[in-house]
Amino acid sequence: MPGRKPAAPKDSTLCRRCQINEPAITTKVVKRMDSFRVKHSDPGQERVLLLPLSFGACSTTLLYLLSEHMKGQVERTGRSGYKLHVLHVDEGFNSDDNASRMQLDTVKERFPEHTYSLSSLAEVTSMEGITSMFKQEAEHENQESSTPPLSMNELLSFLTSATSRTDTLQILRRRLITTFAKIHGCESILWAHSTTRLAEVTLAETAKGRGASIPWLVSDTSSPHGIQYFYPMRELLTKEIIAFSSLVEPPLIELIVRDVAKPAVSTKNTSIDDLMRQYFESVEREYPSIVANVVRTTGKLQAPEVREAEERCELCEMPLGEEAPARSRLCYGCIRTLPWVEN
Repeated sequence: MPGRKPAAPKDSTLCRRCQINEPAITTKVVKRMDSFRVKHSDPGQERVLLLPLSFGACSTTLLYLLSEHMKGQVERTGRSGYKLHVLHVDEGFNSDDNASRMQLDTVKERFPEHTYSLSSLAEVTSMEGITSMFKQEAEHENQESSTPPLSMNELLSFLTSATSRTDTLQILRRRLITTFAKIHGCESILWAHSTTRLAEVTLAETAKGRGASIPWLVSDTSSPHGIQYFYPMRELLTKEIIAFSSLVEPPLIELIVRDVAKPAVSTKNTSIDDLMRQYFESVEREYPSIVANVVRTTGKLQAPEVREAEERCELCEMPLGEEAPARSRLCYGCIRTLPWVEN
């Protein structure tokens, strides 16, 4: 009708009463943890789940919600259905300070009932096969054999774009966390991805040529790495989680380390992942349903069964799809990231 004002976009941020007295957020997360109810575990044989903790709002809030969930299980039945092993991966390659350990100790004081570990992302350089792909480029540039192990900074120096560096860091982080989980007997990994984060991953991975791996990166499923992935916060927007973290008692603010992104001087220095993050941060404020629709649509994708003998990419360890060249060592997405690796 002429003169009629357009309807204001719906905002799904919950009010204080809904967040505290009517814990819709808690309910959504607990429902996603149905597989880990007490009835599914034997006394003294609780399943161990790994929770990667970045000190961000999402992973810190997930730790709080799961701690409350476990307390509720103990109050009702005398035991919990699972145990948490909390892992923080320090990405400060050159940092010798103790900031990460001090922050982890602060979290442990608040939630002492869990097991905690601290790891450095630089540890991936000692994993079999990781540095060999980068040494190939190092030897080409230096025209001599590169026998000493490459440091993380040296490894990343061969990547020529912001997207390839961010992409590689994400892959190496996921490999380190997954390897840690398997070594320490964890049955599953509980990723703290929100609806917003899952939408970012969906579009970013598609743009980077990794569309085939999306079902494993956004769904509750068995990953090609031989361990289950779960996303308990997949029905919550990032802004909802941030609001919730400031309203619980006591607030989680002192446990959260805010990631202050520096604006890029030009788009050349901005990765695809950063662009997607900026886009969905904007969209979720005004049109949260769009973000949810991306995740719901992606959730309909079925992750194909991975056979034990199936060829895997040497970098991301995802199955080599039909798009990969014959006898390739890398999947299509990793070929774009490491173009110098011989197939």
